[in-house]
Amino acid sequence: MLRVIAGKYKGLSLKSFELENIRPTIDRVKEAIFSKIQFLIKDDVVLDLFAGTGNYGIECLSRGAKEVIFVDVNKNSVKLINQNLKKCGENREVLNLDFKNALLKFKKENKKFDIIFLDPPFKKGFGEEALQIIAEFNLLSDDGIVVYEHACEEHKDIIIENLNEFDLKKYGTINVSFFERIN
Repeated sequence: MLRVIAGKYKGLSLKSFELENIRPTIDRVKEAIFSKIQFLIKDDVVLDLFAGTGNYGIECLSRGAKEVIFVDVNKNSVKLINQNLKKCGENREVLNLDFKNALLKFKKENKKFDIIFLDPPFKKGFGEEALQIIAEFNLLSDDGIVVYEHACEEHKDIIIENLNEFDLKKYGTINVSFFERIN
């Protein structure tokens, strides 16, 4: 069961589903991530890329993010995100796009994000490709960060021009890498 762990929607259960390529972030990992970034969220602009259930983005809304945009290529995920937002009484932008087209759209709009969550399907290479595009398109604000959840076996030294991996946490079979802009 997914739940919001803090903020104005604390304790709210979020809808989820079991699909082969959808694996919601477990509470233990989510709690660790948010304890690390909790003071960065208020009034931020957040992108929940590969949003799945909207778990990360809704947690940010609960904690006072100014704007959250949700992106997922799966139509069932988009429907589920909208249902979860409705449970919160929120009406936010949910885009049914693949990550490349979404990032290109944000580049054309000159959009900058304070926090970008990447939780792509594991073992497909989408996460590192998304990091490359985020850096190339300069989508992070000056103090922005990327939170990238990936399988432990996928981790190697991730070298992305203009991004610095400043922290890496391991939770069982899951790694979470934190990136910042290099100015």
